[in-house]
Amino acid sequence: MQRYSHALTGVRLPQVLKWLLSRPLAHSWIAILLAADLAALGDAATGPDVWFGPVYLLVICLAAWCRGWRAGLVVGLGCMAATLMINGARLYPFAHAAWAGNLVARLSAICIIIAVVAGARSVFIREWWMARTDPLTGAFNRQALFELGEELAAENSWRLLVYADLDGLKQINDRNGHVAGDRALVAFATAMRNAIRRSDLFARVGGDEFVIFMCVRDRLSAEAVAARLHRGMNSISPGGSDLRCSVGALVVPPGLQGIDNLVRVADTLMYQAKLRGAGLQLQTAAANDQVVATGRARKASRMPDAEPAPRRDLPYDRRGMPPPVPLAGRVHS
Repeated sequence: MQRYSHALTGVRLPQVLKWLLSRPLAHSWIAILLAADLAALGDAATGPDVWFGPVYLLVICLAAWCRGWRAGLVVGLGCMAATLMINGARLYPFAHAAWAGNLVARLSAICIIIAVVAGARSVFIREWWMARTDPLTGAFNRQALFELGEELAAENSWRLLVYADLDGLKQINDRNGHVAGDRALVAFATAMRNAIRRSDLFARVGGDEFVIFMCVRDRLSAEAVAARLHRGMNSISPGGSDLRCSVGALVVPPGLQGIDNLVRVADTLMYQAKLRGAGLQLQTAAANDQVVATGRARKASRMPDAEPAPRRDLPYDRRGMPPPVPLAGRVHS
């Protein structure tokens, strides 16, 4: 399972910060709690004569960066309670003098630091999404496809890459104007997003071209899913206009593949389907990135729809829509 830290390049940050932000929920909390435990052990071992405040502050910043301001605040209060218990309620370097005011000042400073770190985190996440999301449809853009698709291209499972071209978009633009064409694109993207899982990668790679990249159970499942998506794409009628769609579907066997080559081959299949008129051209990729034909363009499949392949839950939606809350955890499955 490939990490997505290499894809978080929208803002110039040290790689370690990008890596930390890309961790899943469980991994983040394990790292935070481990760091907090180590800080508490060091504090207990050195006693009140050594001030561990900066060490605790690093743990708090780690929590705020990885999980947001709420986690930072919870960890901050926990660290404050831990150092008070370990050092007998003595707040270095003021000991017993003005402890109440000192406590308020420390809590205020911690809250300010948490706000700054969480704010920087939110800005980084927003910039990442803006740089990789198509503003009209909400799908990922071409850059995101090649960045995020590398993980799926390396999966040791069967995969399906669908390259779709909207044949009817030009007619809608010519007949009803580009506003109607934009509505058609949005309708298509919404329908496709509802037809796939949140773990499936969905991207707009051209004016009227879209790519869906997903894991499937086996080759037969891939063929069934391709046929189902093709039927769905050709049943969309925004504003009463038929939005015909040509589809090139590439079935990818388990093992490492090059995402660039997979997209190129699927693009070629799409043009072959386009010559047939809103058809479906289906082929299987060989292990050496070559393709061998396993079928011909067709309108439907006799096979039932495949059940979704088991996937780990994602902390974000790989179909392209920005998350409802700041991206927590990694940017991969």
